[in-house]
Parts: sequence; C-alpha cells; structure tokens
Amino acid sequence: MRTEGWGADRGYGDAFTPSPFNPPASAGATDDVHQISYANGTELMDPSVADRGGYNYRITIPSGGAGGVVQIYNAAYAPDGYGAAANFCNNDNQNPALRACSSRGITWYHEDDDMGGATAANYPAMRYSLYWVNNLFIRSTDVLLSQLTVYPIDAGNWSQPSNQYLVMGGSNRGRRVTQQYSAGLPTNMLIYHNWIDPATYDGSQDGGLVSLQQTGAFSTYNQGGSLVPGTYRLRVDTMDNNGRSFTNASTIGKKGYAVRAVNADAGRTTCTNCQTAAWYDMCFFTPFDAGLGGSFSMNLFQLPRDYAGLTVTIDLWDPGDVFSTSGFVALNVLGPAGTVASSPLGINIYDLHEKRSNLARRNYQVWASAANNLLASFTALDTRTAVSADSQWIHLEIPIPSSYNPLPGQDWWKLQYVTGPGTVTYDTVTVAVGLKGGPVHLVP
Repeated sequence: MRTEGWGADRGYGDAFTPSPFNPPASAGATDDVHQISYANGTELMDPSVADRGGYNYRITIPSGGAGGVVQIYNAAYAPDGYGAAANFCNNDNQNPALRACSSRGITWYHEDDDMGGATAANYPAMRYSLYWVNNLFIRSTDVLLSQLTVYPIDAGNWSQPSNQYLVMGGSNRGRRVTQQYSAGLPTNMLIYHNWIDPATYDGSQDGGLVSLQQTGAFSTYNQGGSLVPGTYRLRVDTMDNNGRSFTNASTIGKKGYAVRAVNADAGRTTCTNCQTAAWYDMCFFTPFDAGLGGSFSMNLFQLPRDYAGLTVTIDLWDPGDVFSTSGFVALNVLGPAGTVASSPLGINIYDLHEKRSNLARRNYQVWASAANNLLASFTALDTRTAVSADSQWIHLEIPIPSSYNPLPGQDWWKLQYVTGPGTVTYDTVTVAVGLKGGPVHLVP
C-alpha cells in the first residue's frame, strides 16, 4: 500500500493525501477527500487525525478462534536506497542469508523516489489509529482504542553492522539507532521491514521513534493481548516529520506499508477466518517489469449475491505511469470467474479529469459508452497513440445482472494490470469502489 506527503504532486498517484492545490490543479484545487473524513461529514472533528481523512482498513476478528491481532508492515517511513543499494529483504534475521526477500529487480519499496537532496523536513511521520466499530455504517460511533505515531528514519546504512538508522523526526532527530539481535532475531526496530501490532508496540528500544497512546477503552477490547471478536477500523495518517501537522508543504515522502490480521497465539500464525479490507478507497504501488509483456491481478472488492441488479462504480486515479520511455498499460476488471467483466447492458467508462465530483457536474469525457462497450477494460497508456490516463480519474460503471449468484467466498472481483513489451511500471494508483445502493469492501 502507498501514501504520500502533503507536499507531493498528486500526479505521483496518491489522490487524497497531498494538498488539493498541488499539481495537477489546472482546473483549480480538487475537492477530492476520503469518504471517511470530517471534511466529508462522515467523522467527528478530531485534531489528532487529518480533517480530509486517511486510508482506512476494516478488520474483522471472528469468534471461536485464537483471537486476533492487527499488524502493520514497515510502520516507519524509512528510505533505504535505490536500485541495487536498496533493501529487498525483511528485517527478520541477523543472518542476511536467512532473511525473507522479494524477487529483487525493481521490487523494492521505492521510498527514495523523487527524494533527491532531501532534508529531514521532507520525511513523513506516520500515525496509526485503531477503532472499535459499533455500527458498520456510522463512523461517528467508532471508539478510539489506540494511536501509534512513528517518526521517520534514513535507513540508507541498513547493511552496516551498527548505527544503521538515522532519526529524521521527533525530539531525537539526528541521533542514530543500532539494530539489535538476540538468538539471531531482531529485538528492536521492528518498525522497519517487519511486522508490529500498532495497538501495543511501544518501541522502547527504538531510540524514541515510537509514541504509543492507549485510551481507557483499550482494555475492554484487547484482553490478554488479543482483540475480542468483532469489527475494527485501522486508520493511516501521514504527518510532517515531527508528528505535528498534516499540512506541511515540505512533506513529500512516499510511504510503503502493508496491513494484515493474524491469530493472537505466540507464533502469530495465519488467521484464515480474519478479514482485512480497505474501506471505500485505497492507494497501491505496482513496480512491475514483465520483459516481453505480461500481467498480474489483485483482489479488488468482494461482492456477495445480495447486490445483484445494482451497479458497481470504480474510480481509478492516475493509472498507467511507466518508468520506461515507451510502453503500453491496460486495466481490466475481472469477475469471480476470472474473465473480464462484461454486461449486455453496456459499461460506461468516463474520464473525470482531475476531480471525482466532475461526474455529478457532467464534466467528463466519454472513453467508452454503454451503447457500444460491453467490457470492463480500458487502455491507461499507449505511447504509440498518445492515449494516457495520467493525472486523471477514470470512472467505470458495471451493471450487475439480477441473476448474479456466486458461491460464498467465491465472490471476489479482481483488478488486472496488463503491460506490453518493454514496459516497466513504477505506478502508484488510487482506487475507490462503491455501489449505486451500498458500500463495497476493497482488499489491499
């Protein structure tokens, strides 16, 4: 997942976190805000989180199991190099040969991107707020349980034997922190390339990089180190490097992270019945190089049969950014059967330009009309024909047939990302999914 600082260009791919006045704003400041936000009237005022909202995740802990724990991967903003100098591996073992790693190539976090000559003020601190959900449809009744603020580091010395991390924010800015181990396993700095529980991790050995606050309600919902069964909301906010402001124009860093729910046992084993899904909107990053061309797909939303006969709406911001000088990118929405979604009623695809609200204003360009388009598929970039969705909202409307009846658990829809020969993508995309008639769950 991805989030970018207030001072970043929205054209880098995060539609909601940067300033609405940042480029691209040729038609004036955007009015795009998170669905869950004080600015949208769906949350109460709270100065500890951003008025315009943050990225939210819905976590369901089932009853009858081993309990549950929410975890965040790479909680600190921690740029650690570019290309071969980057860290492709987990911070999970003292022996580099025993660490779990990515496939390398271009698959590192890219938190250094567009950070040339960066100062401490360019580094974002992160805040993770955990809520108990009383009502799935009313956010003002959510109960705040904890808030974790994590200050940024420069992890460019990650491969050195000591003083690997330079503190870039908070009261200890300028100090260095050394990675520590016991029996080969890390005993500190789990906020870097490792998993933590944002509701309980105090970072006492992390050099002042972590500030944890738990509310009086926390002990009601976290018992014996396990969340009680029910629904929770994790909110992710991006701040300035000192954790004081959500609107500092110097904050430009691009943050990579992941969210999951696991069992509350000692081994933090996989919780097969837990559910973790983005709520209303999400921002993801796709470093992808398939050589001669290829594709990958990811779960996008879950649509049970209750929504048969309604229309799914999908908005994608800035899809199709490539690193290569030429290329081709197409996006397909796949139904539960794994094929490109289609409808005999036709599928509208609109370019909403720089604001989602342009749909209601009828200020959009028709990319494909339901009168002659049956597929949920579009070209986001083709350098041969100058087709480009760069810094644009692309809106799809997919009618769901009244006969729609998938089996429970087999009702996931996917987003397929297709590239042509020689196309290398460093693409950050924001997506928001809804229904004309109800909410849909996204999945990171």
